[in-house]
Amino acid sequence: MQFLKKDFLKTNRTSAFILFLGAVLLIISRLLNTDYVMPSGLRLLRYSSLLLISFSLLLLFIKNKKVILGNVMLFLLLLIAIEVTCFFMLGMPTATNKDFGLPYMSEEHISTHLGTVPYADSVYHNVLIKNNDTVYNVKSSIDKNSLRITPNHNPEHNQFALFFGCSIAYGEGLNDNETLPYQFQENSSNYNSYNFAYPGYGTNHMLARMEYQNLSDNVTEKNGVAFYIFFWDHIYRAIGAMQHYCGWASNAPYYTLEDNQLIRKKKFKNGRYAISKTYELIHQSNIVKKFKLDFPIELNAEHYNLISEIILQSKETYKQQFGNDKFYVVFYPSYTNYTKEQLNQFQSYLKTKNIDYLDLNDLMTYGPEHTLGGDPHPNANTNKVISKELLNRIDKKN
Repeated sequence: MQFLKKDFLKTNRTSAFILFLGAVLLIISRLLNTDYVMPSGLRLLRYSSLLLISFSLLLLFIKNKKVILGNVMLFLLLLIAIEVTCFFMLGMPTATNKDFGLPYMSEEHISTHLGTVPYADSVYHNVLIKNNDTVYNVKSSIDKNSLRITPNHNPEHNQFALFFGCSIAYGEGLNDNETLPYQFQENSSNYNSYNFAYPGYGTNHMLARMEYQNLSDNVTEKNGVAFYIFFWDHIYRAIGAMQHYCGWASNAPYYTLEDNQLIRKKKFKNGRYAISKTYELIHQSNIVKKFKLDFPIELNAEHYNLISEIILQSKETYKQQFGNDKFYVVFYPSYTNYTKEQLNQFQSYLKTKNIDYLDLNDLMTYGPEHTLGGDPHPNANTNKVISKELLNRIDKKN
């Protein structure tokens, strides 16, 4: 190799020395790497090695008049320099060596289809303490189908109410008899509720659940209604945005549109390799953290179309399994993290696909009084108000 020739080393001593020093520092940083947390000092050592290596190559390309390679290396050197600058501006944070690998599960296991699910036939004890104050101390009961139990089903009630969604519908921070499904059941005269929601879920989880099993097999009543409790963040979950993918959604169901047909491609981790791998590599970069970047940068028509197609397919599957089309997307009143134009655009896709929705944003201005206090999830009283409004609007439609 040319780098090993004596005459080459003699004429490029400075570059070779800097390159050697950078390589040694890189090897040391690799040897000192920990299993999970990368300390600030170790990160600084690695940045130093990369700066030295890239600078040595820049000198080498300039000296040998390799213009294109020199420009590429100059760009990389500037990028690393900005990364290091942001590292210091952020206070030299640590980094985690997160394992994005998928656990092995049999093809029939529910986790293979849905990703994260609670253990069947279990009880979870959840406690949140902030500033020495207990925000909540609750228990959530899970049945044999990995669904949260809604207690006090009334055998005289002849209709079902299915609830899909995330932690809002699930009842994060609430006991079993305080959730939205429970409140809906208690405030009705003929509905028994079934809670298919779970923290972190999106529209993709709803469809995956319906494709995994015929939900009517586990529902006693023969007629009823289904609600998808929508929160704007669900769009980012179902498209596998970087911060969501790297946070908790790497094993979430991955749906995409090909030739305008909705297709399931395993999970985000193993069905979308190139994009997901890129996210894994850059999500902890200091540039991303300093400027609070997420990818895709902004939502567009393709994203709205994809989410509405997932909901449409869920509605069609629901109709096949239950024999009615009483399926509603419920826009839960929440802290606004979208514009009115964005909401109107997304709702226009739902209208085009004949998906009924109930927009509850006009019901209340969601504020601290509607939350658990030290946690933004809705409290039991808020769920009670929402459940009564749902019943009123469903009665008007029927």
